Amino acid sequence: MSFLLVILNPLSFILYPSVYAGDWPTFRGNNQRTGFTAEQAYPPLTWAWEYPAGDIVSSPVVFEDIVYFGSRDNKIYALNARTGALAWKYSTGGWVDATPTVSSNTLYVPSMDGYLYALNRLNGNLLWRAALGACSVSSPLVLDGRIFAGTGTPEKKLKVFKASTGQLLFEYPANQPVDSAPSTEGVLVYFGANDGRIYAFNKNTFSPEWEYPTTGGRYGINAVAVSSGILYALPGYDENKPLAFNSSDGTLLNLLSGPFEESASWIQTGSPVVTKDRVYFSAGASANTLYAMASQPVEQALQYVWPSSPSLGNTSSLGILSSPAMANEIMYAGTAGGKLVSVSSAGVFAAADINILSPAYSSPAISNGMVFIGTLGGKLIAYKAAKTLSISSPGKNDIISVTVAVKGYVFYPANTLTGYTLEYSTGGSPQTWNNIISSNTIYNIEDKTLADWNTSVLANGVYTLKLTGLENPVSGTDNTAVLAVRVNAAPLAPSGLTAVDVSNDNGNQINLNWTASGSGSITAYKIYRKSADEVFTEITSVSSNTLTCIDATAVTGTTFTYTVRAFDDYVESENSNPASAYSINDSGDNAPPSAITNLSAVPGPGAGTVSLVWTAPGNDADVGTASHYLIRYTTISNYAWDSFDGAALQGSAIPVEGPAGDIQSQEIGGLFGGVTYYFAVKTADFIPNISALSNIATTWATPDIVPPQPPANLSVVDTPGDEGGSLTLTWTLSPDDGSFYNDVYGYKIYRRVQNSVYVSSIPYATVLKGVKKFIDSSASENIRFYYSVAAFDSTNNSSLSNEASCISADNWRFFDASQGASVRLPDGTRIDIPEYAASQNDRIMVSKLDPVTYQPLFTMKTNTQAKPTAIAYEVKFKNPNTKLIKPAVLTLPYTAESVAGMIEENLRIYTLSDGTWLIINTSKAHPVLKKVTAEVNHFSFFRIMEYVPSGALLNPDSVYTYPNPAKGDILTFKFLVADKSYVTVDVYNVAGEKTARLEKADCPGGVTSEIIWDIKNTASGVYVYRVQAKSASGEKSVTKKLAIIH
Repeated sequence: MSFLLVILNPLSFILYPSVYAGDWPTFRGNNQRTGFTAEQAYPPLTWAWEYPAGDIVSSPVVFEDIVYFGSRDNKIYALNARTGALAWKYSTGGWVDATPTVSSNTLYVPSMDGYLYALNRLNGNLLWRAALGACSVSSPLVLDGRIFAGTGTPEKKLKVFKASTGQLLFEYPANQPVDSAPSTEGVLVYFGANDGRIYAFNKNTFSPEWEYPTTGGRYGINAVAVSSGILYALPGYDENKPLAFNSSDGTLLNLLSGPFEESASWIQTGSPVVTKDRVYFSAGASANTLYAMASQPVEQALQYVWPSSPSLGNTSSLGILSSPAMANEIMYAGTAGGKLVSVSSAGVFAAADINILSPAYSSPAISNGMVFIGTLGGKLIAYKAAKTLSISSPGKNDIISVTVAVKGYVFYPANTLTGYTLEYSTGGSPQTWNNIISSNTIYNIEDKTLADWNTSVLANGVYTLKLTGLENPVSGTDNTAVLAVRVNAAPLAPSGLTAVDVSNDNGNQINLNWTASGSGSITAYKIYRKSADEVFTEITSVSSNTLTCIDATAVTGTTFTYTVRAFDDYVESENSNPASAYSINDSGDNAPPSAITNLSAVPGPGAGTVSLVWTAPGNDADVGTASHYLIRYTTISNYAWDSFDGAALQGSAIPVEGPAGDIQSQEIGGLFGGVTYYFAVKTADFIPNISALSNIATTWATPDIVPPQPPANLSVVDTPGDEGGSLTLTWTLSPDDGSFYNDVYGYKIYRRVQNSVYVSSIPYATVLKGVKKFIDSSASENIRFYYSVAAFDSTNNSSLSNEASCISADNWRFFDASQGASVRLPDGTRIDIPEYAASQNDRIMVSKLDPVTYQPLFTMKTNTQAKPTAIAYEVKFKNPNTKLIKPAVLTLPYTAESVAGMIEENLRIYTLSDGTWLIINTSKAHPVLKKVTAEVNHFSFFRIMEYVPSGALLNPDSVYTYPNPAKGDILTFKFLVADKSYVTVDVYNVAGEKTARLEKADCPGGVTSEIIWDIKNTASGVYVYRVQAKSASGEKSVTKKLAIIH
């Protein structure tokens, strides 16, 4: 057994990157921009897949097995990290050279079109976009609900936005463009600009902390890295050496470090890699050289580590270098000469260079044993490491409690893996490791559960998980993966919450009081509120020493319900008891705001918009500040405005932003271009007293002269699982759906029958934007209906999509139990029910399941090690009382593509039972026919999976004889082997004499096999039998007894 023990301090995980493994969610892998991950991805690398896109400068990032990157075809891509399949792509108005950042379910990335985009990372839908005022190639930093991103000319600033809305919060000016990626250690934010300066400011107050000017330096798209209180920078040019600073005050720590090249300046540098004890980086004037230095300065200088430094070829014509990325002791980097190289921490090349056929300026990403890199030739290429060791779940710095399933990857070359250990530690010196599991598995594991870790007995705090791979022969590589998590049980909830009106006030106030939580680690109490059918929303928080709060935003006359949660800086408690109250105005304020008299309306800046402007009235007539405005509009020219809340009006409420006399403006969107609208506004104070109606303002909404692009790939199928009368339509969204001023409003669905035509002004149905599915529940059976879909915006319809048609049918099939039944689908799926195998006559349905629609079913656990496919079906009787009294035969087909990378003879059918996929003991693969069959005793959900051999080859509990004692002429030996095996059965009498030897080759793994013994000429008595299984992975025997009675 071989493993290299790496000691890390788990209490430093917020600042120290080497406890990160699994995901690579941002440029350089983490917010410290260290380019290091504590997992094993050891070469050689094997090509896995590649995806064509435009020229790629953006570096890939990986989060929860999806890889994201930008391209010079103006798009952002999301691909399945294991297969390279496209999940979605999104078009911007310019090159995307910046590297995206993923946080939770949102992806953030700026574009050269001058906007910062926030996209739903799962489907690519636009959440918001914010104007940057300039082009940007700065890879954003996500920190405490804020986005930090740099801008080019003319802005030359680092800008801060609210992550949830895109609201601009702050701008930090620099003297030159800010192309670099900002970094942080948790409190200060650092960035370099093209003026050669490093800037540091406080993330909360935005106040500057320190700056450092360099001699002719320039940071470009590179990042400074921070680790263990030291900031490392590579400004390049005349500063042709690495710089190390005290990260808190900017003191230069390597003042006596000399230049690396006396005669030439570094015209190009990469971002550094920082580990526990070293700093690695590449730089040069004409030759690109990889250097290694000790991370801690000694006598005001950084010390060389390697006796000589390897060359990575030449610098690039684009002025950008691919910065190295490191997993344990191996670095990967792209070169301007079109190579992907691997270099060990000893400074030697670890494997042969890989020819990627085009220059690489994209920095690699490493995640769960995969290495991803983009090329200027327009390909995102993925490689799989020969040795992989990583913890994929829980995530980096996740907060966990009770029992958590620890999942990961243990993938070693054939016949070298001898097991793994999983341990945890709380730190200390020396560090003490506690065993969670020691496994002697010899089978590779890919994103499966390594162990269930019970944390209920552990105190709240930071813990380090360490996965160690065991191998034979010993290789000397770093066979570990390390990950920090926080164990944190939720605090106890506060109690005794009361809510009452604040007396003798002007209304709008409710007083809350509660009893403290019984937990001692509380740092705050969070107050949540809702009204009517709303959900609880946090409105404020108070310190742990405060047990009362006044809600000063409780609109008079509205009943609000409150709850309070205790918070310990990590986890909130359960809700306290709810308490309800409504505010009363005791002051007798009956003075409403004045009516608005100068409301004006003009076409807005974007398609389908109108801009309103007016002068704000006061809280009482024209004095003070009111509460909110009620905006209403209609297309009816002679509308009776006495009915201000009538159904014919649309509108919204917005808060008042300033006191009486301020100019208020509001943009109204979602209108139809070229259509005339009529607008009116009323003002409410905090009672609320409502003003009289404003003047009526009228204008038309700005037209959109360019129609949206049409949807595509329309398909129509008979709705599965119905009794007829419905068809299901699906299509690919218009490329303009979600772009810019919400260019697509929705989709119009057109339907016709044979010999009729579509009428553009009379759509059959309309759905909202973002919708790509429609069920026509009025499609009569046995009639062919034709469909086409158009996108529409504020002004135009797109051209029609392709046409598709289908006929609705009743999917239930009647069968006579006495005759049996055979139900077949066009893809080759079939269920054969023998005569009298069902308890009664009934109707039966066989349906293929869609992986997206039935995703919860697809993610449930299995009772064996298995690799799932997307091939799943449901078989059911219409009457729930109908049962199978004899087995039916299920046949499921597959294609080579659907089981790519799997061993076909190990394919099995699994059935879903109580949330677990169970292997069907009778399932059998037929690789030549591309089918899997099984006898089933009940109907349910069925799925093809690859059975992955695991555990003991032969288990005593799975070896038996039937019948026992045997009384007839036949005795059957039954056994279950873990892997494909050659099985022999030797039978001995009580004198030890062998009386029979039976054998069977190619017994499949995971299911029960049988060997039949003819015993009619065998004497009665007790016999000993030994079942021996031999497979490629070893051999195992089990000895038991049987009895024969004639």
